Amino acid sequence: MKKVIFAALLAAGLNGFAQEAGKKGGADKKLQEMTTELSLTADQQAAIRPIVEEQTSLKKDSKENPDHADANKEKGKELRKKINALLTPAQLEIQKANMQKAKAEGKKEGKE
Repeated sequence: MKKVIFAALLAAGLNGFAQEAGKKGGADKKLQEMTTELSLTADQQAAIRPIVEEQTSLKKDSKENPDHADANKEKGKELRKKINALLTPAQLEIQKANMQKAKAEGKKEGKE
């Protein structure tokens, strides 16, 4: 009986740890994608990291609390402006092209 309880507690603990690790995983993944796509410098990565982490938490909050979605959308726009202010003109062009490509692919998927 003790082994069953211990196993259940261990599984619950590991599940909580995995969820906690996953919270930053979204921000880290997004920052890594941006670094690869835009060739971000170390200084840009350091400046953008907290912004991306905030974006990730806003998205999570919007999913958990749909009534916050509109306010979070506005905050997200402000955060995107902050990121854009940190990018070079060439990086902004690459980002714009990537966003247009993603929108086009999204429209194609919606038609199928």
